[in-house]
Amino acid sequence: MKLQWTQDLSVGVEEIDSQHKELFDRINDLDSAMKQGSAKEEVVRLMEFLDEYVIIHFGAEEKYMTDRNYKGYTLHKTKHEWFKKEFYDIWTKLEAGGITPDVIVLSNNLLITWFSNHIRSIDMMLGSFLKSNM
Repeated sequence: MKLQWTQDLSVGVEEIDSQHKELFDRINDLDSAMKQGSAKEEVVRLMEFLDEYVIIHFGAEEKYMTDRNYKGYTLHKTKHEWFKKEFYDIWTKLEAGGITPDVIVLSNNLLITWFSNHIRSIDMMLGSFLKSNM
């Protein structure tokens, strides 16, 4: 299952939307690399990019929240922390056992399902708040 950017996923803040689009592209690249049996090095390279980019993206969202006293900050940050823990758990499994069906399923569930749901719910609430407080 691929992530497809559609306008209904826009939170209305250009920086966040742009980062979401980039994340979708890279998550799709990772999904394809895993399913096509690409070399572990390629998969690790994509995981490393996602690791760095997620930190940048979550940091940007969290800065918007703290700069504007967003009341949903604690919940939102908790969701980000949960994601990072799960992401590192998958990475550990990848490092230990390579690209296994378990790693593919876990990464799909986390990256594809979580990001879609997170954007449609938590990020939309943030976007609504930011649009009225910028």
